[in-house]
Amino acid sequence: MSRRGVFSGLMFNRMVDRPATNEKSMALMWGLAWLIVGVILCWYLDLVPTSMFGYTWGAVSLAWNTALGLVMWVSSTVVFYGVALLFNRKVSVTELFGRMLFAHWPVTLMLLPAVVGDKVAYSTFMSHPAVVSDQVPLYGVLMSIFSAVVLVWYFYWGLCAFRRSLSRSGAVVFVAYVVAFVLSFLLSEYTLDAVYAGIGR
Repeated sequence: MSRRGVFSGLMFNRMVDRPATNEKSMALMWGLAWLIVGVILCWYLDLVPTSMFGYTWGAVSLAWNTALGLVMWVSSTVVFYGVALLFNRKVSVTELFGRMLFAHWPVTLMLLPAVVGDKVAYSTFMSHPAVVSDQVPLYGVLMSIFSAVVLVWYFYWGLCAFRRSLSRSGAVVFVAYVVAFVLSFLLSEYTLDAVYAGIGR
Protein backbone atom coordinates (compact mmCIF):
# COMPACT_ATOMS: atom_id res chain seq x y z
CA MET A 1 0.00 0.00 0.00
CA SER A 2 1.26 3.48 -0.84
CA ARG A 3 2.10 6.09 1.76
CA ARG A 4 -0.89 8.12 0.63
CA GLY A 5 -3.16 5.10 1.14
CA VAL A 6 -1.74 4.45 4.62
CA PHE A 7 -2.12 8.12 5.55
CA SER A 8 -5.70 8.19 4.24
CA GLY A 9 -6.49 5.04 6.22
CA LEU A 10 -5.06 6.52 9.40
CA MET A 11 -6.98 9.76 8.91
CA PHE A 12 -10.21 7.82 8.29
CA ASN A 13 -9.73 5.74 11.44
CA ARG A 14 -8.92 8.88 13.41
CA MET A 15 -12.12 10.58 12.23
CA VAL A 16 -14.26 7.50 12.88
CA ASP A 17 -12.94 7.24 16.44
CA ARG A 18 -12.72 10.99 17.02
CA PRO A 19 -14.10 11.02 20.61
CA ALA A 20 -11.36 8.57 21.59
CA THR A 21 -8.47 10.09 19.62
CA ASN A 22 -8.98 13.68 20.77
CA GLU A 23 -7.11 14.90 23.80
CA LYS A 24 -9.55 15.18 26.71
CA SER A 25 -9.21 18.97 26.91
CA MET A 26 -9.85 19.29 23.16
CA ALA A 27 -12.84 16.96 23.41
CA LEU A 28 -14.36 19.13 26.12
CA MET A 29 -13.62 22.34 24.21
CA TRP A 30 -15.16 21.08 20.96
CA GLY A 31 -18.06 19.56 22.85
CA LEU A 32 -18.82 22.91 24.47
CA ALA A 33 -18.48 24.65 21.11
CA TRP A 34 -21.07 22.36 19.54
CA LEU A 35 -23.30 22.70 22.60
CA ILE A 36 -23.25 26.47 22.07
CA VAL A 37 -24.06 26.02 18.37
CA GLY A 38 -27.00 23.79 19.29
CA VAL A 39 -28.26 26.24 21.92
CA ILE A 40 -28.14 29.18 19.50
CA LEU A 41 -29.90 27.20 16.76
CA CYS A 42 -32.61 26.09 19.18
CA TRP A 43 -33.15 29.66 20.29
CA TYR A 44 -33.24 30.93 16.69
CA LEU A 45 -35.64 28.19 15.56
CA ASP A 46 -37.85 28.28 18.69
CA LEU A 47 -36.96 24.68 19.55
CA VAL A 48 -35.98 23.00 22.81
CA PRO A 49 -34.39 19.62 23.59
CA THR A 50 -36.73 16.86 24.72
CA SER A 51 -33.98 14.44 25.73
CA MET A 52 -30.38 13.68 24.79
CA PHE A 53 -31.76 12.83 21.34
CA GLY A 54 -34.59 15.00 20.09
CA TYR A 55 -36.10 18.47 19.89
CA THR A 56 -39.57 19.98 19.78
CA TRP A 57 -41.20 23.38 19.50
CA GLY A 58 -40.64 25.71 22.44
CA ALA A 59 -40.09 29.46 22.42
CA VAL A 60 -37.83 30.30 25.38
CA SER A 61 -35.12 32.87 25.94
CA LEU A 62 -31.48 32.32 25.03
CA ALA A 63 -30.64 32.11 28.75
CA TRP A 64 -33.20 29.34 29.22
CA ASN A 65 -31.97 27.55 26.12
CA THR A 66 -28.47 27.63 27.57
CA ALA A 67 -29.73 26.23 30.88
CA LEU A 68 -31.65 23.49 29.05
CA GLY A 69 -28.56 22.56 27.06
CA LEU A 70 -26.54 22.21 30.26
CA VAL A 71 -29.31 20.19 31.94
CA MET A 72 -29.43 17.88 28.93
CA TRP A 73 -25.65 17.40 29.03
CA VAL A 74 -25.44 16.64 32.75
CA SER A 75 -28.55 14.45 32.93
CA SER A 76 -27.52 12.44 29.87
CA THR A 77 -23.96 11.87 31.10
CA VAL A 78 -24.30 11.25 34.84
CA VAL A 79 -25.53 7.67 34.27
CA PHE A 80 -22.49 6.89 32.11
CA TYR A 81 -20.26 8.18 34.88
CA GLY A 82 -22.03 6.06 37.48
CA VAL A 83 -21.69 2.94 35.34
CA ALA A 84 -18.04 3.75 34.57
CA LEU A 85 -17.28 3.86 38.30
CA LEU A 86 -18.35 0.22 38.55
CA PHE A 87 -15.43 -0.70 36.31
CA ASN A 88 -12.85 1.92 37.25
CA ARG A 89 -13.08 4.08 40.37
CA LYS A 90 -10.37 6.35 39.01
CA VAL A 91 -12.42 7.50 36.01
CA SER A 92 -11.89 11.22 35.43
CA VAL A 93 -15.12 13.23 35.72
CA THR A 94 -13.77 15.91 33.40
CA GLU A 95 -12.61 13.44 30.79
CA LEU A 96 -15.80 11.38 30.71
CA PHE A 97 -18.14 14.39 30.67
CA GLY A 98 -16.00 16.12 28.05
CA ARG A 99 -15.72 13.12 25.74
CA MET A 100 -19.41 12.27 26.06
CA LEU A 101 -20.31 15.88 25.26
CA PHE A 102 -18.12 15.79 22.16
CA ALA A 103 -19.71 12.46 21.16
CA HIS A 104 -23.12 14.13 21.40
CA TRP A 105 -22.44 16.76 18.73
CA PRO A 106 -23.84 14.67 15.80
CA VAL A 107 -27.25 15.11 17.45
CA THR A 108 -26.94 18.81 16.60
CA LEU A 109 -27.40 17.72 12.98
CA MET A 110 -30.97 16.81 13.92
CA LEU A 111 -31.67 20.53 13.77
CA LEU A 112 -30.78 20.78 10.08
CA PRO A 113 -34.20 19.71 8.74
CA ALA A 114 -35.76 22.53 10.77
CA VAL A 115 -33.27 25.00 9.29
CA VAL A 116 -33.85 24.07 5.65
CA GLY A 117 -37.39 22.64 5.78
CA ASP A 118 -40.83 23.00 7.34
CA LYS A 119 -40.45 23.67 11.05
CA VAL A 120 -44.04 22.68 11.84
CA ALA A 121 -43.68 19.30 10.12
CA TYR A 122 -40.32 18.84 11.83
CA SER A 123 -41.67 19.59 15.31
CA THR A 124 -44.66 17.32 14.71
CA PHE A 125 -42.42 14.48 13.54
CA MET A 126 -40.15 14.80 16.57
CA SER A 127 -43.15 14.59 18.92
CA HIS A 128 -45.51 12.33 16.94
CA PRO A 129 -43.68 10.64 14.04
CA ALA A 130 -46.63 8.39 13.19
CA VAL A 131 -48.85 11.41 12.53
CA VAL A 132 -46.42 12.92 10.03
CA SER A 133 -45.78 9.53 8.42
CA ASP A 134 -49.52 9.18 7.77
CA GLN A 135 -50.02 12.73 6.47
CA VAL A 136 -46.75 13.22 4.56
CA PRO A 137 -45.28 9.73 3.96
CA LEU A 138 -42.19 10.87 2.05
CA TYR A 139 -41.19 13.36 4.75
CA GLY A 140 -41.77 10.71 7.40
CA VAL A 141 -39.57 8.19 5.59
CA LEU A 142 -36.76 10.68 4.95
CA MET A 143 -36.81 11.93 8.54
CA SER A 144 -36.85 8.37 9.87
CA ILE A 145 -33.78 7.45 7.81
CA PHE A 146 -31.99 10.66 8.75
CA SER A 147 -32.78 10.18 12.45
CA ALA A 148 -31.59 6.56 12.35
CA VAL A 149 -28.26 7.55 10.77
CA VAL A 150 -27.65 10.28 13.35
CA LEU A 151 -28.65 7.95 16.21
CA VAL A 152 -26.25 5.22 15.06
CA TRP A 153 -23.48 7.81 14.67
CA TYR A 154 -24.15 9.20 18.15
CA PHE A 155 -24.35 5.69 19.66
CA TYR A 156 -21.00 4.67 18.16
CA TRP A 157 -19.20 7.87 19.09
CA GLY A 158 -20.59 7.63 22.61
CA LEU A 159 -19.23 4.08 22.82
CA CYS A 160 -15.79 5.30 21.69
CA ALA A 161 -15.87 8.08 24.30
CA PHE A 162 -17.04 5.73 27.04
CA ARG A 163 -14.39 3.10 26.36
CA ARG A 164 -11.59 5.69 26.15
CA SER A 165 -12.65 7.36 29.41
CA LEU A 166 -12.93 3.96 31.08
CA SER A 167 -9.68 2.65 29.57
CA ARG A 168 -11.43 -0.67 29.03
CA SER A 169 -13.31 -2.44 26.25
CA GLY A 170 -14.89 -5.81 25.61
CA ALA A 171 -18.35 -7.39 25.59
CA VAL A 172 -19.16 -6.57 29.22
CA VAL A 173 -18.28 -2.90 28.71
CA PHE A 174 -20.41 -2.83 25.56
CA VAL A 175 -23.43 -4.27 27.39
CA ALA A 176 -22.91 -1.79 30.24
CA TYR A 177 -22.78 1.04 27.70
CA VAL A 178 -26.02 -0.08 26.03
CA VAL A 179 -27.79 -0.17 29.41
CA ALA A 180 -26.35 3.22 30.34
CA PHE A 181 -27.40 4.64 26.97
CA VAL A 182 -31.04 3.65 27.50
CA LEU A 183 -31.07 4.86 31.11
CA SER A 184 -29.41 8.13 30.10
CA PHE A 185 -32.08 8.74 27.48
CA LEU A 186 -34.85 8.15 30.02
CA LEU A 187 -33.20 10.27 32.72
CA SER A 188 -32.57 13.18 30.34
CA GLU A 189 -36.18 12.99 29.12
CA TYR A 190 -37.65 12.91 32.64
CA THR A 191 -35.32 15.66 33.85
CA LEU A 192 -36.18 18.00 31.00
CA ASP A 193 -39.89 17.26 31.46
CA ALA A 194 -39.54 18.27 35.11
CA VAL A 195 -37.78 21.49 34.12
CA TYR A 196 -40.50 22.34 31.60
CA ALA A 197 -43.17 21.64 34.22
CA GLY A 198 -41.35 24.07 36.52
CA ILE A 199 -41.11 26.72 33.80
CA GLY A 200 -44.83 26.39 33.08
CA ARG A 201 -45.88 27.13 36.65
